[in-house]
Amino acid sequence: PIRARMCGSSDKDWRPLSPPTVIKLELFDIDGNRVIENSFMQHLVVHTTLWNESKEEELTVVELPHNTNSKRISAAAKSRKRGVTHFGQLKHEPGLEIENNLLGDYSATSMIVDDETGQRGCFFVFPNLSIRLEGRYKLRFTLIKLPEMQRPALMAPKCVASAFSDAFDVYSIKTFPGMIESTALSRALAQQGLKIPIRNTQDN
Repeated sequence: PIRARMCGSSDKDWRPLSPPTVIKLELFDIDGNRVIENSFMQHLVVHTTLWNESKEEELTVVELPHNTNSKRISAAAKSRKRGVTHFGQLKHEPGLEIENNLLGDYSATSMIVDDETGQRGCFFVFPNLSIRLEGRYKLRFTLIKLPEMQRPALMAPKCVASAFSDAFDVYSIKTFPGMIESTALSRALAQQGLKIPIRNTQDN
């Protein structure tokens, strides 16, 4: 993503990241040639979390003063307390309430489809990620291999790799410069049936 407008807490005020987040997984054989391994890729998912620009602090979940609503969320962001999640546990301080800062579907399954050039590839699409607090962030993506049912000895999910996105800005309502034009990749994926928001040129 490049930018977004901060969203409210209701479904009517959902503001997806722009452009929508898409991850492409590339596998290579020992000769450096790209390969598509369906039997391996079908068991993969990518999970995302939200971090600050320096990658030192997770901000997927934060702690805000009680009674903070969508109209006051921007001001509250200036004095927010951060909560770092570790295996579902949150460092909690009295007098604050836990709020999701990153909204939407955190996980995406693998999809074997064509990119904008017609090249076959493995993609993970996050069409509805949204952020409540303005600021500058990075997304962290963790590639996870799910267990195969026919191999009971390997039933635990395995973390294969992780990577961070480039930094992007989340703006307040008054300062948001507008949505980014849909990329050629987004349009290509949407044409193949993937649920991904498309911004038309005439909306500019």
